[in-house]
Order: sequence, then C-alpha cells, then structure tokens
Amino acid sequence: MNKLNWSNIPIPEGHVTLLVVGVVLHLWRPLRLFQTAWPRHVLGWPLLLIGIWLVAWAVAAVKAMDIQKPTKLITAGPYAISRNPMYIAWTIIYLAAAILVNTWWLIILLPVLILFTHYFVVRHEERKLELQFGEQYRQYCARVRRYLWRERQLVKKEKP
Repeated sequence: MNKLNWSNIPIPEGHVTLLVVGVVLHLWRPLRLFQTAWPRHVLGWPLLLIGIWLVAWAVAAVKAMDIQKPTKLITAGPYAISRNPMYIAWTIIYLAAAILVNTWWLIILLPVLILFTHYFVVRHEERKLELQFGEQYRQYCARVRRYLWRERQLVKKEKP
C-alpha cells in the first residue's frame, strides 16, 4: 500500500488571509447572514464535511508524491474531474466557515479570493506544469475542466 503524504495538504495563503480578515471585520462590525442558528448548521456543517472529504480524496489520489515537485501528472480521483480539486475544496471550506461564523464579510471577500487564486496561483501553477510536462499536460487540460465548469475556448478566426 502506498503511503499518503499528508504534507500535500496545502494551506492556501489567500484563503487563510481572507478568512482572518473577514473574521476580524466581523468582530469589528458584525454583518450576520442569518438571524437564527439552524440555517448555519444545516448549510455550514455539510459544506465543511464535503470540503474536508474532497481534500482527503485529492491527497489520496496524489499518494506519496510531493506536489511541490511533481514527477508525473495526477489524473485519477478528483483530478479526473477537475484540475484543481484542492482549491475547490478549500473554497468550499471557506464558504462553510462564512456560514458557520455567520458573517457576510467572508461572502463579500469571496470574489477577491476566487480572482486571486485563479490569476495568481492557478495560472502560475498551470504554466509550470505545462513547461514540465508539455503536450501531456495540454492534452490533460483539453479533457479535464479547470474547476467544475468548462471554460470557453477563445478561438481566433483567420481572415480570408
């Protein structure tokens, strides 16, 4: 049995930073999502469990390989559905935290988090993987979504 490398659970700085900022803003000036506790529990706990489960599934798919220095492409498990299951998982956990803490601040900061992660983290990682794995990575990108939806392919039309 292959060992799991639990150091492969990245703690994304953007998620943690905005989580702390949102909680501090909530302590300074509370903006509550819900007036009663039951919606927080009904929505928040299942989301948290889904996020944790997805992180565990992604770590299990990577096995013992160091994701900071990949030696091969991981295309099984959640990586067969999305090229970035850990970022999806951390975003689900972030959203669960917003609901459980009961604050609009984390929801307000969510678009900033998504844009930061996409433009400054994911795209950087994609460039590195394309340089390292070349055509194999491009083929993987062609068949597997970046997140949970299929991004539009911009095709330039040639003029006659």
